[in-house]
Amino acid sequence: MRAHRGGAERDRIAAGRVALRRAAAAPPTSFAAAVTTVSGALRSGASPAAAWERGLGVRTVAGVPVWPDLVAHCPDDPASARAVLAAARLAVEVGAAPAEVLDRVVGSLAREAEAAAQRRAALAGPQATARVLAWLPALGLALGFLLGANPAQVLLDGGRGTALLLLGTGLTVLGRRWTARHVRAAAAAGRER
Repeated sequence: MRAHRGGAERDRIAAGRVALRRAAAAPPTSFAAAVTTVSGALRSGASPAAAWERGLGVRTVAGVPVWPDLVAHCPDDPASARAVLAAARLAVEVGAAPAEVLDRVVGSLAREAEAAAQRRAALAGPQATARVLAWLPALGLALGFLLGANPAQVLLDGGRGTALLLLGTGLTVLGRRWTARHVRAAAAAGRER
């Protein structure tokens, strides 16, 4: 049984070294990939200070990355940096394997990025529809002029046409605001952590 654990440990260390070599061959393209590089370095036996320096080029204090250095690698998403910092602190404080903890956080960050991409894709349709619907009245007026009718005369007659113009403009503005509010609410869903 003991020999089996030793073999599994050797395999895990070898896998970490392979991951470290791959990371060294291609620089990380994302914050999550860079944290994975740190995790691989930790698995291969590097000290936390060396792993963080190698993976992200950040300084550490007692094995925990320094906040300004860490957040500089993902200024658009400080929540990801906070999650990684919390994981690193947790691993140091409770004595957990930092590579395991960081791997879990990276998995969570990847799932969140996937969800954000799916939200953007899902919102693309409603946003495009709202843009098309907003331009339809102007296209209708242009078509009326092209066909030889004079929609401006009807809409600016001071009577029913003007009332319809004001009603239509009001409903268009109201519809744009309503759609924008719902799109913002849907885009914000899931962002709070």
